[in-house]
Amino acid sequence: MTSLIQFDIFQDRPSEIDFVKADLEIARKTLDKVRKGTYASINELKKENSDLKNRLEIIERNICRSES
Repeated sequence: MTSLIQFDIFQDRPSEIDFVKADLEIARKTLDKVRKGTYASINELKKENSDLKNRLEIIERNICRSES
């Protein structure tokens, strides 16, 4: 018959719990910065793409006018 044993890894070392919590908080803050930076970059690329589409439409319109 098998028996299950559960070990309390951090029970005797509360300082390790604080260390892990601090590491998690640093990871969350870093993740938030990366996420915000990614969204800012995506929005910048969307705006640039929209501007380029508008410029292309103007160029195509002017080319079509000159040929007629």
